[in-house]
Amino acid sequence: MVGFGQSIRDARRQGWEGAYLDYERLKDVLHQMQIECDKLESNLTDDDGSQSSFIQQYSELSNQFTSNLQQEIEKVSLFSLSKTGGVANAIGALRCMHRKDDGSVKNEQLSPESIIRSSSERDEGDGKGFNFDEFGERGSLLPASDRRHYSDLRSSYRSSMISNDDIFSSEKLMSLVDHQIDSECDKEKDIHDVYSELGVELLHLLKFNCLNSVGIRKIAKKRNKVAQLFSQVSRQQKDHPGLEGASPRTSSFLPDEVSSRFNSARDDRLHQLANTSSFVALYDSLLEALVDCETNVLQSLTLGLPISEPFIFSKDAAIKFLQESREIENGLSLLRFECTISSIHALIEFAADVHKPFQVWLSRKALIDTGKDHGDIGNSDTKALKLLLLFEPDFILQMTESELYAWFRRASSTTTSGKHTRDSTFIDYAVGEDIRDWGGVDTSSLVINLVSTLLYTVNYYIIAPTANHYARLLGTSGAFGATLIGVSSFSAIFAAFLYSVWYTKATFKSGLIFSAICPLVGNLMYSLAISYQSMKLALLGRLLCGFGSAEVINRQLISACVSYHHMTRASAMFVSVSAIGMSIGPLIAAVFDMAGGRDTDVDIHIPLPGIDHSGGIVLDHCTDPGFLMAFLWLVQLLSLVFLFTEPERINCVAGTNSKIERNDDSIWTTLYALPSNLLGLLNIILSNHAFVVTLFLFSFIELVGEVLISSCSMIVLRYFDWHGSRAGFILASLGGLVLPAHFIVEHASRRFPERAILRASILFVFCSVVAICNLEGLILDLAAAILNSEDTEHDMELKKLELTVNNSMKHDEFPYDWGAGVFVYLTSLSAIFIGTIVMEGVNTSLMSKSAPKELDGFVNMGLLATLVGSIGRVVGDSMITVSVFVGRSPSRDFVSVTFLPLVPLIVVGYWLLKRYYNDLLI
Repeated sequence: MVGFGQSIRDARRQGWEGAYLDYERLKDVLHQMQIECDKLESNLTDDDGSQSSFIQQYSELSNQFTSNLQQEIEKVSLFSLSKTGGVANAIGALRCMHRKDDGSVKNEQLSPESIIRSSSERDEGDGKGFNFDEFGERGSLLPASDRRHYSDLRSSYRSSMISNDDIFSSEKLMSLVDHQIDSECDKEKDIHDVYSELGVELLHLLKFNCLNSVGIRKIAKKRNKVAQLFSQVSRQQKDHPGLEGASPRTSSFLPDEVSSRFNSARDDRLHQLANTSSFVALYDSLLEALVDCETNVLQSLTLGLPISEPFIFSKDAAIKFLQESREIENGLSLLRFECTISSIHALIEFAADVHKPFQVWLSRKALIDTGKDHGDIGNSDTKALKLLLLFEPDFILQMTESELYAWFRRASSTTTSGKHTRDSTFIDYAVGEDIRDWGGVDTSSLVINLVSTLLYTVNYYIIAPTANHYARLLGTSGAFGATLIGVSSFSAIFAAFLYSVWYTKATFKSGLIFSAICPLVGNLMYSLAISYQSMKLALLGRLLCGFGSAEVINRQLISACVSYHHMTRASAMFVSVSAIGMSIGPLIAAVFDMAGGRDTDVDIHIPLPGIDHSGGIVLDHCTDPGFLMAFLWLVQLLSLVFLFTEPERINCVAGTNSKIERNDDSIWTTLYALPSNLLGLLNIILSNHAFVVTLFLFSFIELVGEVLISSCSMIVLRYFDWHGSRAGFILASLGGLVLPAHFIVEHASRRFPERAILRASILFVFCSVVAICNLEGLILDLAAAILNSEDTEHDMELKKLELTVNNSMKHDEFPYDWGAGVFVYLTSLSAIFIGTIVMEGVNTSLMSKSAPKELDGFVNMGLLATLVGSIGRVVGDSMITVSVFVGRSPSRDFVSVTFLPLVPLIVVGYWLLKRYYNDLLI
């Protein structure tokens, strides 16, 4: 936001001016650092002395900035804690003041004699006194003597003897409000006004915390840009040997990772400023007070009913009562209290947007395009910040009668309507589950849209444990099992282009129906292929299954039809169902492999086209997954036809891709013109080095994941004689690690730079890939290569070596790491998978931040992610297919041939990351 310093100055509360972040002071230091960077850049060819002075000055300014920011954070944090404690004390005093009459607050005090007597009895009983060493290291940190003395107990009792009446200070309450409260004779109006004033104080504190935490993030981001510029200038010094080592080491100083620059105490202060839990607790107390006040005021509507019986009234009746009440001032004060509570609820919600919790971080993985200036997840905090700057809490206390009633009608019309009981307030703050409770789409339609994503993910991975066996049953090599898996990704590439045009030219419903019909037919073809003994039919079926990948439509339905208030939650659900499907698919396949038959006998004799009367349907562990998915897609198709309602594209803006384009161009005409449109964006994409690096790494992540999943069943069969059921359980357990890993990565990204986590995860994956290779097999491969180049007939030593190599063969494979293959494979497989999950979490976050602004139309982040990911999966499956046919020595070992090609790709990815490390945003 341009001019944030002026904006935060204008939004300061009178009397609190000195407590706010001194944004301009910090900005001035950054400006001086920028000047030193410019001087250093313009004097690269000068002598070493002048450059060293610029570097020294920059270093001093950098330390000054860090020190100033630390002081500002401490000041803001302590002021916030002090004021929050004051409001909490005042609310507690007011709540307890009016509970004493009904006996809800009891003053029970223990006499000194009873305390001393019980302590004495305890000492005499154990004879050991007080010693905390038995509680371990933490207990030993507590001071304790051999025996506490009675005098100490009396002194301790006297110093802590405070009446329950005084646990909350009434003086603090009086200092925050303008009313003198007498618990016996004060009017309801005064109580409502006091609660309203305390609520306004809480609103000021909420606003204070949000503005300062955003200010810290913004000034830290500016600091990072200066550091990036300094790093670029430092790199240019490599052409000047005399200046090598002169540049001080610079570290990243970024919004989400400011804590990595500070110690744990300052890190806690930052979390305290970004945490709204204390405000929620105070809000709950005020909300309970509001319920009590409404109950007292509206008793006249019960028409004599006992208060124990719930009474029901409509909102219209409530506001009519307030307007016609003889005690109109009492009604207005209660309505003002209601308005205060409503405002606190709204500001807490906006504060959650500003502070970006895990759910927002997870939703970045969806890469959902929501437009450049309209609800973009990356800019949600900007929209919330704009509201916070404009909102003035004190206006609530100045609202006139007409303004309060106007607010009530507007607020009531945008929240759940209906009836209220004595346990509820005028306004139901929970979002109503009405027809359009997600904005432009109803719940059932959104669920069906998410189920489409879930079914495709399950459909893709459900054949992974048994694909190689099915390929052999169809009369081909087991290597084509990877082809059966990957052909769906190949067709998904074309499906991405098709659906990208489809949702702009036609309805979401028609596109989703088409995406359900294709896999329905494709799964039937896949399962019936064994009846025809046709590998081509199975490949064609899987090709059609790829058109069930409607990720582009699934993303755009959320983008165009879900309100911005629910966008983050819907996006996080989109990511979650994909992760769940990754576990469900292999798990179902494992169950079928254990329970299904393994023969190829016909189980259901029905006439099939092209087969004689003895043919029919074969039900076994390979075909059952296809028939199950065909049934599930049929249910999905029926749900789309009868339950899905075409959503309203509420987020569409003139000139964007959210509207259905009503013109003469057909879908196929638009697809024909697509290559020329892509070429226009190619230069823009390639010029953004950071974005290109993240795209490459995203494709590599998908490639590695595909290699792990597609090769698992073949490896465990060839080396360990395990069936597909074990492979399915292994893959299902790996899929269950996805969401927990993302949760851990999100927390790690708060303390460490995302690009640093990405770099470490690449090195971790590299080590894991090297570890999974069959070292024993590589040694024997080398021996076999030597034997192939020598004459073994006349050399007895070579003859013995040849005999040893041949005896080591099992299923045309060498043994796996001297008997430790099971442990090595499972451990390394898990390590590679977790490493790629960590890479994916931070890489998608960096990708969403570095994406060019031009990617907000037909070619958007969702389309690119689908294309790049599909290409990576196709390449991965192709690598597995090729590796099986590369059976000649010295490349006979399947594990090594499968995973060693990943090593140069990892090296390239690491080199790109290191080369453009400073270009990556936080």
